[in-house]
Amino acid sequence: MTEEEKMRWFLLRASTVVGDRVQHFDDILEEKFFKALESLFFEKDNPLETKDEEFENVFRFVTEALNRGA
Repeated sequence: MTEEEKMRWFLLRASTVVGDRVQHFDDILEEKFFKALESLFFEKDNPLETKDEEFENVFRFVTEALNRGA
């Protein structure tokens, strides 16, 4: 087996294992963002008046929560 073939097999295995983990992480991230945005939506009298800064705060909240879990 050549080095190139070994590298291909190695990367194929790595992408399979890591790909599953990334998909799981993506699902968790999506759920956290949805819950945070849903909460923001329902706490507003008029959600359409939400400021950009408030959306930025949702992003910060979710990323900080993920960092704490790391």
